[in-house]
Amino acid sequence: MNDLYIRADMNNKISMGHIMRCLSVADAAKKHGARCTFITADEQPEAIVRERGHECIVLGTRWDDMESETPELAKIIREKKIEKLLIDSYQVTEGYLRKINSLTDVYYVDDLNSFLYPVHAVINYSVYANDNFYPVRFPGTSFYLGCAYAPLREAFSDPRPKKINYEVKNLLVMSGGSDPFGILGDILAAIPLEKYHDVNVICGNYNEREEQLRSTYSGHPSVHIYSHVQKIWELYEQADVAISAGGSTLYELSSMGVPTITYSFVDNQIPNVRTFDNDELMPCAGDVRGGNVPKRVAQLLEKLDSYEFRSGVTRKLQNVVDGKGADRLAKLIL
Repeated sequence: MNDLYIRADMNNKISMGHIMRCLSVADAAKKHGARCTFITADEQPEAIVRERGHECIVLGTRWDDMESETPELAKIIREKKIEKLLIDSYQVTEGYLRKINSLTDVYYVDDLNSFLYPVHAVINYSVYANDNFYPVRFPGTSFYLGCAYAPLREAFSDPRPKKINYEVKNLLVMSGGSDPFGILGDILAAIPLEKYHDVNVICGNYNEREEQLRSTYSGHPSVHIYSHVQKIWELYEQADVAISAGGSTLYELSSMGVPTITYSFVDNQIPNVRTFDNDELMPCAGDVRGGNVPKRVAQLLEKLDSYEFRSGVTRKLQNVVDGKGADRLAKLIL
């Protein structure tokens, strides 16, 4: 039996996207007969990893100091005879990757091009990732670039063509795993809620304002607050328009052809939202840390009232992301 080992973390300081996309690869690898084991700094991701049927080794180290875990990780690599390791973290350093890659073939998930990566392979599934994004490369490193490698869950692997309703009656509002700037509440306050039949709001696992939102909108018949959503694709299917931060969620929305307004609130989301906007796939309302994102969202919603606009963009989105990236990556690594 093939074994797949994955080094990733999840907590209230870093995006859940790292663990979630790695889980998609692990799920795909399991279908090909692989046994999948996650290696994490602490126990925070352990429950969700085991829920999905995978093993978890907790290092008991600091997630924000990966250099310090090197001896412990090296020991595990030797004991388990790990031949390939998928790493997904912004906390890596050149020295860390060089050391671990000397022990096993490292496949590194990237979207920043922060430094020269001394690894076996770099995976960047971003909409903006192409050969020009990595003009300088470590000798011998392979690159797997573009949306064909977007690691989405199996539910997104064969989506139906998006049904476009003539009127926008169902909105979906999201901010990812957390909402550090309280943008969900600000967006809800800026849009004409009475215009819509349903406004579904997803609060991520680390959203500290969930109870406040529930209290504020408890009496509003169209606003529905959700947390711990298991089958998010069902909400995507219902949505006429989504409003989302610029993380991995945009690739899920693309695969299902959901017309989407984007925004950013951390630096690594900016290239995503800009490229989707420049390619006329998803209009961007700006960055939460500067400018009036809620006002811009309200303005863009008027643009997306157009049935013709939504019909055109949904076809383009589903052409960009086919939902089979996790399976491609699993086969590649295995």
